[in-house]
Amino acid sequence: MAKIGEQELKQQIKAGLFSNAYLIYGEEGYLKEHYVNELKKKIVEPAFEDFNFHSYNGKDTSLNEILKDAEMLPMMSSYNFVLVCDYPIDKSASEIDALKEFLNDVPDTTVLVFWYDSLAFDSKKNAKMKAVDNAFAKAGSSVVLDKRTEGELVKLLVSGCKKRGAVLSADNARYLISVSGTDIKTLLNETEKLSSYVNGGEVTKDIINRLAVKCLQARVYDLSKAIIKGDYEKAYSVLDTLFVMKEEPVSVLAVISNCYVDMYRVKCAKIAGQPVEDVGHYYNYKGREFALRNAMRDCANLSVEQLRKSLDVLMEADNILKSTGMDKKLVLEETMVKLLLISKEVSYD
Repeated sequence: MAKIGEQELKQQIKAGLFSNAYLIYGEEGYLKEHYVNELKKKIVEPAFEDFNFHSYNGKDTSLNEILKDAEMLPMMSSYNFVLVCDYPIDKSASEIDALKEFLNDVPDTTVLVFWYDSLAFDSKKNAKMKAVDNAFAKAGSSVVLDKRTEGELVKLLVSGCKKRGAVLSADNARYLISVSGTDIKTLLNETEKLSSYVNGGEVTKDIINRLAVKCLQARVYDLSKAIIKGDYEKAYSVLDTLFVMKEEPVSVLAVISNCYVDMYRVKCAKIAGQPVEDVGHYYNYKGREFALRNAMRDCANLSVEQLRKSLDVLMEADNILKSTGMDKKLVLEETMVKLLLISKEVSYD
């Protein structure tokens, strides 16, 4: 077997040619859950689910208990399906050795799935995870389901609206992504809602503005845009909305910082005569290409020096929020004032 991607996994499920062991991880939560459910749906016969389906939270279960069920023969079915969510690879060296030993000889009637949902799995930075990744790839299939590119998300949204009898242009699909974020589950919910609203018509930018749920990143982008334009009234209005929504100040500051980092990267690339696409590839903006387009537009009226000063202000605010007991709302408000003054080239010292 091998390390495979979404298309190969989809083909396995469609053809009913299953691996005896799957390791499923990556950045895209919706896809991981979707394919785990598809495997279960195709493998487990509902009438015998009590006998042939075993599900565990890996954090609360010993490996011995998991492997004991994985050794069982199925009843009136082709496979015994064992699903383990978020098993901590760092639990103990002996358990990892036992898992690798089991994977060397998985029963032909077993499908063992290790699925990483909320627990991070990074085989590039963790030696133990890399060893487990290789063991699953050798015994069955190691599947990485990372975030889709913006182009892939656009096709998904346009197709989703079409299936529901509505029309969504590629440009408006990109705009919806910039408003609601890149989470597939959220985007599909928005597609369902907007298609139902237009009832066979077109999902326009105006309709998206009125009905689509804005993610934190989009709301903070509105704040950053107001700051860059020196629009005090708009900036305070957006910040007050974020406070009313009880958004965590550290998270808000992180997104503002990301907006300024995006602009700084694009500005430096432009000065160096490099295309913005290079920034996207080098810093991995997969699925977030819209952020670079926004940055390219917004940084036009800011100098490199202004951007550097702004980043210094944001770093100082981050340190204050994380290391002192100062009122977090006040810290954000003061930071916004400093950024507004920098955008207007006014010294606040």
